[in-house]
This record gives sequence, structure tokens and C-alpha cells, in this order.
Amino acid sequence: MTALIFPTTPTVGQRFPVNPGTAGISQWQWTGTRWNAVLSTVSLGPTNQDAFNAYEWPNTDGTVGTQLTTDGTGNLTWAVPGTGTLVALSIDSATPFDGLTTSFTLVTSGTSTPFTPFPSTNIVVFLGGVPQTPAAAYSVTGSTINFVSAPPIGTTFYAISSVVV
Repeated sequence: MTALIFPTTPTVGQRFPVNPGTAGISQWQWTGTRWNAVLSTVSLGPTNQDAFNAYEWPNTDGTVGTQLTTDGTGNLTWAVPGTGTLVALSIDSATPFDGLTTSFTLVTSGTSTPFTPFPSTNIVVFLGGVPQTPAAAYSVTGSTINFVSAPPIGTTFYAISSVVV
């Protein structure tokens, strides 16, 4: 068994070792008067440790209702989850169903504002009131919906998507 040699001039809240690295290694925190064992540590084991180390983990636990969130550069923080809203969609009235055209611009219903589902699969499409099967009936790229077959003249269209705010 190896002896632990703690830092000689720790600061309050300092943890040792800074990153235990593997399961089963205890971590200690300086209170200002003594080192206390940290009861909850996270370790992904040697195989996944590089992924764990690639992130800057928060030093504290989140509060009730928060989730671990990344800023996309490896910094993790606790944040309140976003809420989703449903958005009704239609196609741009400048290009109605003519029985020949297969590509249309998706817009927020009642507007001419193009809408891009994110991800592109975050959409449910109905033609003539019948739900359509993604990939088999249509695909979405940006704000453009591409049907495998041209919808017949007069076919009704509506779709819904969600937006997280």
C-alpha cells in the first residue's frame, strides 16, 4: 500500500488527488482544518477515462431539476432543462401542389417564414390527413421537404415539429 502525501499548503475546497482517474481511488477535500473523504466521485474506468478527462466537470452537484449541459467546448455546467413547444408547419403558398413538383419550402403556418426542423428528422408530416413515413415518403434538408412522389393537386398538407427554448 502506498502512503498518501497531501499538499502542504492546501486551499479550502481543494481536492486531492485532483483527478483520481480510476474507480476505487479515494478523493479527499480540504475543509480548512482537515482532509475529509469525498463520498461521491465519478470514474468511467481506464477504458473511458480519456473521454471523462476531455470535459471540465463542475465542482458541485446540481440542484433538483437541473441537468448537466455542455457548451460544446468541453465545459460542463448545471442548467435548467429547456422546454419544448410544438410548431405547426405548412408549405410556402408560392409553390402549391401541382402533381409534378416534389420539393417545397417548409414555413411556419400562417407565415412565409421558412422553418428548418432540427434535427431534420424532428418533423411529423401528413398528406391528406395521412401520416407519412420518413425516408420512404419524404426527406428534409434545411427548410426544404422533398417528396419521393409529387403530391396530387389539391392534397392537404400539414406538419408539426418542436423547438426547444
